[in-house]
Amino acid sequence: MHEQRSISHIHLNIEFESVLLLPEGQGPFPAVLLFHEYTGLNEVIISHARRLARNGYAVLAADFYGVHNRPSTIDEARTTHRIYRNDRLLMREGAKACLDVLRGQPEVGSSCIYTLGFSFGGGVALELARSGAELKGAVSVYGYLDTTHLASPGDMKCPLLAIHVNNDPVVPAEHLRMFEEEMDYAKVDYDLTRLDNAQHGFANSDDDGFDARLAEKMWAQVLDWLDGKK
Repeated sequence: MHEQRSISHIHLNIEFESVLLLPEGQGPFPAVLLFHEYTGLNEVIISHARRLARNGYAVLAADFYGVHNRPSTIDEARTTHRIYRNDRLLMREGAKACLDVLRGQPEVGSSCIYTLGFSFGGGVALELARSGAELKGAVSVYGYLDTTHLASPGDMKCPLLAIHVNNDPVVPAEHLRMFEEEMDYAKVDYDLTRLDNAQHGFANSDDDGFDARLAEKMWAQVLDWLDGKK
């Protein structure tokens, strides 16, 4: 990685400050729009972005909440993320705005952009894909699988990878069943990995459910999947 810089942007009169990380070498680079967990843009998500940059991707670690809305407690995080979780069209508009910011960076190859998210961010990545955004692929890691606006055939223009934790209290089996039915109906090219003996948050080093071995295995799968879609 040879550069990290803050990117200020405004959407719906809200000020955001996302972080762009660039790999070594000369662009344009393939890129990843990275969405954070419900706790907001923090060092955990920046560390994920660094890993992607080391593997050759330009990464926008998106500030989804806004500079003045970043939660400082778990209760604040629960309240803030519900604004978007309960309004999926607002979530999609926010995601599209972040995608426009990434696409506008001169180092980014606009024809090769992926999105990746964890937990809340996984839900955002899937909603962006459902909106018909021009993406090379979308990846959800223990992300929210439910939606209020189901995809129809032709809506989704990219393949998906969903990594799901079995017996996840945050993403219940009923949501998984609905997701599979939705993807099959919409004729989406998707890969689904279901993990046993894992917890929601296993890739987050700040989470009680963190599992370093499983996180490394997940990263190997995600990077291999991204590389295979170029």
